[in-house]
Amino acid sequence: MKSNPQFPKPTPSEHSRLGRPLRALLAAIALLATATIQAQELPAPRTDAASGGSGKPTFEITPSPAEPVPPLVRPDPVIDPVTPPTPTRGSSEGLEGLSLKLDHPKLEIAEDRGIPLFFSVIGDYWGTNDVTVRARFVSGTATPGKDFDMSEAFKKLPAQGGLNTLVWLSLPPISDEVDEGKETAVFELAIDGSTNAPVRMEVTILDDMTPGNVGFVSPRFQINEGSTNGYAQIRLWRTLDTRRSTTVAFRLEGPSAALAVLGGQTRRTATFSPGESQIFVQIPLVNNTEAQGTQNITLTLEKPEGEIGLLEGFERTVLTLADDETPAAAAPLSISEFESGDGQRGVMLTTTVPRGYQVRLEFSDNGAAGPWLPYWLFEGNEVERTTFDSFAATVMRMYRILPPEPLDFTFPW
Repeated sequence: MKSNPQFPKPTPSEHSRLGRPLRALLAAIALLATATIQAQELPAPRTDAASGGSGKPTFEITPSPAEPVPPLVRPDPVIDPVTPPTPTRGSSEGLEGLSLKLDHPKLEIAEDRGIPLFFSVIGDYWGTNDVTVRARFVSGTATPGKDFDMSEAFKKLPAQGGLNTLVWLSLPPISDEVDEGKETAVFELAIDGSTNAPVRMEVTILDDMTPGNVGFVSPRFQINEGSTNGYAQIRLWRTLDTRRSTTVAFRLEGPSAALAVLGGQTRRTATFSPGESQIFVQIPLVNNTEAQGTQNITLTLEKPEGEIGLLEGFERTVLTLADDETPAAAAPLSISEFESGDGQRGVMLTTTVPRGYQVRLEFSDNGAAGPWLPYWLFEGNEVERTTFDSFAATVMRMYRILPPEPLDFTFPW
């Protein structure tokens, strides 16, 4: 490359001579910058005797304490709230917690009536499937398929309303022409899907060809001589021996005026036909116009012929005759309101109705002007109670129908 004659290229000695002032200038600038920085960081110089008496400025540097370094904190991650899904209930959920309670762990029954296995299902169940209870023959002298049928030994209860109530599973009987006497059978009941232990029930099966016993169903009956039926009804029943006909007799003892209301007879008979385990004896009533009050007549069974016996404790009964010319005193009526679990309101009525009398409860949708319609009949069993849920009736009333005499119990609903 050629040099410009107007600007000749400097010689090495000239180059060196020209560079020294430039380098000095750069060094001075660097020194000035360093002094400026030190002047900002260092304290004022000291020139007194404490500096060593040299008169030269000195600097005291006091180190500042080190500031603690804060630890590194990681921010928590931001998580969007998520609503957990609502678990769906299965159609059989809750079966595992159900259990059984036997209402009659031991039962004695005739073979011609089948075998009712009484039980209650205990627990909470929120599924939708039916609750199935199964019976299994465990042991005993009786023979499945010979004495009873086990082909459908199960009971299905509805999911709603079928729990915690008394129910039973019935095993159909198989009758034969052989008198086998007493036989035993132990059954095990379990709930399908439950993890709780099953329960066992012991049944004594009595052959229906074996001579049994006869007795009155109840220790007391009652009737008003002015009954619209026109008769007093007495019920008797017998155990076993149901394949044959049996005739029984009973005596009537009591005041002559009371016996006259029953036709004046002191002895009557009743007959069980083949296949009948209970019968109803109807005794005609003779209504009179005399005020005789309430009277009792005792009925006592006589020992039947043959091997049939009398039921212990049910050999006699009392028939109470009420007089329609002598009405009983009006009894107080207790009314208490309650509220069921589903929020529905109800009412409980409690009163006392003497034996032989009847009291009818009526309601009206149009106030006291009526028309009045029957709702409930108290049969005269001393203390009477009935409960009912609310309905559209505006008023209710009670009155005695034997004899027909209005009572003062009219109350708004």
